[in-house]
Amino acid sequence: NAENLVFCSKCPRAFHRRCLNADGCSDDVTNLPHNWECQRCHRDKQVLPTEESLDQLTVLSVIEKAFSNMEKDSYFKFGTILLSNIHQILNQLKKHDHGILFLSPVDPREVKDYLDVVSRPMDYGTISSKLEMGSYVNDIAEGVNAVELDDDYMTAMEKILFHVLRDIEQVYHNCLLYNQKGCNYYRCGEVHLAKWRAFYKKFVEDRTGESVKIHLNDFRKSCKLERQNSNRVRHFQVLGGDHPNRKAVAVYDPDIKMIVKQYSSKTSAITAAMILKNAGYECEVQLTERNVKEKLKIALEDDSKMIFGYRWIFTDDLRSANFKLKEKSLAFGNDSLTSPAADNIVILREDKLSGARFRGFESEQSAFEDWSTTRAAAINSVSGIGDKSDFVNNFLDGNQSIDGVVWRRVQTNSGRYDDVIADQKEKSRVSENGRFSEENDL
Repeated sequence: NAENLVFCSKCPRAFHRRCLNADGCSDDVTNLPHNWECQRCHRDKQVLPTEESLDQLTVLSVIEKAFSNMEKDSYFKFGTILLSNIHQILNQLKKHDHGILFLSPVDPREVKDYLDVVSRPMDYGTISSKLEMGSYVNDIAEGVNAVELDDDYMTAMEKILFHVLRDIEQVYHNCLLYNQKGCNYYRCGEVHLAKWRAFYKKFVEDRTGESVKIHLNDFRKSCKLERQNSNRVRHFQVLGGDHPNRKAVAVYDPDIKMIVKQYSSKTSAITAAMILKNAGYECEVQLTERNVKEKLKIALEDDSKMIFGYRWIFTDDLRSANFKLKEKSLAFGNDSLTSPAADNIVILREDKLSGARFRGFESEQSAFEDWSTTRAAAINSVSGIGDKSDFVNNFLDGNQSIDGVVWRRVQTNSGRYDDVIADQKEKSRVSENGRFSEENDL
């Protein structure tokens, strides 16, 4: 397109041509076919080595406790192992591309006709909670959202396993049923369905009884038939402009008095915050998929609350000057996190282009640990073996960077960090009026 982005024909992902080779694309990026499928789509269909950390023989204590009243069941030990594995797989899926879309229930106040189409809403968060609380036992006993399984060969634990697997499949069925084929939401459902099936085939299928597999296959067929018979045209009803979830959110850096990012809605800002959290960035509050909405709401309303070292403000409030700023520590960029004393700073992490300082370090070791975390979450591939000598030689004393971030030794006439602080204050004074820049949604 006009921005030189290449769009996958299968999933919602888009890439700069220059980034494709770094992502493992072996195709000629100057002459890609119309139906080109990106490398990440191929990875969606398999379990990668970095995703094989599943402990297949351990029962999670939370699962064992939740289903302890089933311990007399002949399938209890093996069943709790499988349920523990599924719980771990769900955590992997939550972190996978676009996983934020499936973390919590669809809000029918936002998607007004959703419940007219979807009879059994389901999401990753609900399934995880039901596993942790052991809710599946009571649901089956009371017939709540349960399938009547007239199968004498299935134990009670196997019936629970089937209902868990059915709920996971229900997440994707709902997505594909409600959304128009080819739209981004539909494609996100296909991405996660492929990834789940890869996990299922590797860790679950061969360890599941035949009765469970037969009933699960019947459920999949019924879902497919329902989608085939659904010829509806989707009329998505958008929220009004005054709805809080549709208000633009700005990410404001008090140090340089600039908006560094803007999101068109609160929902997009929530997505961004979880991506940063999952990438390993340090945050003042503990963010989870369950509390991120509430934490962002508090930050938007409370002038003293920071997230990832920034103020998150409704753009309308920023334009009308209806906000206050909490002073940030220039030595560290975030006074809510543990900060080394200014006198002891020997290494800085900063933006290569703008020179903005993100963090200070008292030693090579602390800077190396920060570099290792950043390297593991890097968008672009990073060459080298990744040990401390690699960091010192190629980054600290060299000129390499990771996604535009560099680490450098503090060089001042006094050998102290005071001069760096003074320089930062001068830059802040010069840019007092700030600049307003809008970015596309993440």
